[in-house]
Amino acid sequence: MKRRIRYGIILLFCLIATLGVYGIFFQSRSSDHVLAKVDFSMTAGELAAAFDHDEALSDSLYLYKVLAVTGRVQKVREDETGSYSVTLGASPTGEAIVDCRLDGAFNQQYGNLHPGDSLRLLGICAGRLQNVILVQSIIEK
Repeated sequence: MKRRIRYGIILLFCLIATLGVYGIFFQSRSSDHVLAKVDFSMTAGELAAAFDHDEALSDSLYLYKVLAVTGRVQKVREDETGSYSVTLGASPTGEAIVDCRLDGAFNQQYGNLHPGDSLRLLGICAGRLQNVILVQSIIEK
């Protein structure tokens, strides 16, 4: 009987230690940038113009930095996994300037976004392909 209790206590201790290690190494880090300070604040037009003018310099300034970008919503897309992307433009003319991949942890906020809305997003700059790309973006309140 004492042997069973001893093995039970050891098993319980191992389970608690395993859960502790799991919590340390695999905790969700998707919203860490919410608490991070903003490195640069600008409009979508200013960000796109900076990349148009000198992409290498813009990469050195903005790549992997937290940016606060203000602009008008041109498109809102939801992919097959339920993740949202927003295309911000500088003007109502419809020119796509900044593509923002929205953080999935806040999906309930994104259903009420519509083209023409003006927003300020916080996101991590991932560089430029056709448009400047921000990942893990959230809507700043």
